Amino acid sequence: MDADWSDRYGWLVVQKRHQRMECVANGVVLHPNVPVRFPIIRWVDSERFLLADTRSDGISDNVFLMDLHGNVQGSFCGGDGIEDIAVGKEGIWISYFDEGVFGKGISAEGLVLFRFDGSPAFKYHSHLTDRPMIIDCYAICKGKSSTLWLFPYDDFSLIHLDPYTKAMQRYEVPEQLRGSQALCVRGKYAYFCNGYHSKEELYSWNIGKGKPDKIGRIHGAARGLGPKETSHFISVDGYSVNVYTILNTKEYEGSRVK
Repeated sequence: MDADWSDRYGWLVVQKRHQRMECVANGVVLHPNVPVRFPIIRWVDSERFLLADTRSDGISDNVFLMDLHGNVQGSFCGGDGIEDIAVGKEGIWISYFDEGVFGKGISAEGLVLFRFDGSPAFKYHSHLTDRPMIIDCYAICKGKSSTLWLFPYDDFSLIHLDPYTKAMQRYEVPEQLRGSQALCVRGKYAYFCNGYHSKEELYSWNIGKGKPDKIGRIHGAARGLGPKETSHFISVDGYSVNVYTILNTKEYEGSRVK
């Protein structure tokens, strides 16, 4: 159903087996007793992971911090219509699709950074004035330090965001990258996958320069990994989970993109 990978922490999977949801952390099977129907799973640190339900009534908790024994260490309401989640030292980034953005509550922000206690530290629509509106946040990925990269509909600019300084850099992207649902940024290169007219096709783009290059394919539902990982993407394809590494020695050569 979903998966995560970390060079430091290993494999993390949530799956349904015998009509029962279970989590698998590096081969150890866990059965968390939490009300999650449409799960997203992410590593938090070496001792905790996050399990969230993409749908919520806007009141009940739907984001749960778990230990590696499957016990709940904390929980909060992360809003309805969760598109994706990225975790960093700064907290838990949650992006939303259109039903959440045009619904009620915190999801109307389009993108929120939550502290680990569940309190909002940054709200996109409230804290940024001169920014493209998020109607549906198609893709996010962690940047260096506390930053985040996002690719929102319907503007489809590549945006680099610092939640503490409220600084935002915006890059116009080539037409063939529009609609991409997976994003990874390393140095001066951005990688896009699953665009409107390029299902499962993977593109490399030197940010702000020229046309993108088609460099391969990623099968299944893909998601970009953060800059601390060796691999660039993870994908869930039926009964398999794969990570993909892009061999590009020029990523950080003379890069001004942090």
